[in-house]
Amino acid sequence: MKLNHDLVRYTMLSIESSKNITGPLEDELLANLSNYGEYDRSQIAYTVMKLKEAKYITGDVRWGNNQPAIISPGNLTYEGHKFLDNIRDDGVWKDTKNILSKFSSVSLTLVSNVAAGVITQIIKHQMGI
Repeated sequence: MKLNHDLVRYTMLSIESSKNITGPLEDELLANLSNYGEYDRSQIAYTVMKLKEAKYITGDVRWGNNQPAIISPGNLTYEGHKFLDNIRDDGVWKDTKNILSKFSSVSLTLVSNVAAGVITQIIKHQMGI
């Protein structure tokens, strides 16, 4: 399955928005993600698994019969907060996606680095540097 970078961002924003100190429950995550578009449980489960592997979240996915039985997104790690801070702003995200669209393969690390570069350019422009 291909990792959807928009869904990565939306998942992280949804996790961060939870008032629960341990992160949202599955129902809360799914409700929040429905505000961004239609994603099936398998796509969401895959995204949660990959964010866990990247050490951006504390969550986990339990599987049964080759289907996600329970999606526990957990909370953002410190690295997850740093990553989300780079991609949170809609304008920065739009510019980052535009730059990355020229490449067929892009890691989450590259996404973060490009977003940080976009932010740096915006700061330089605003400061007249």
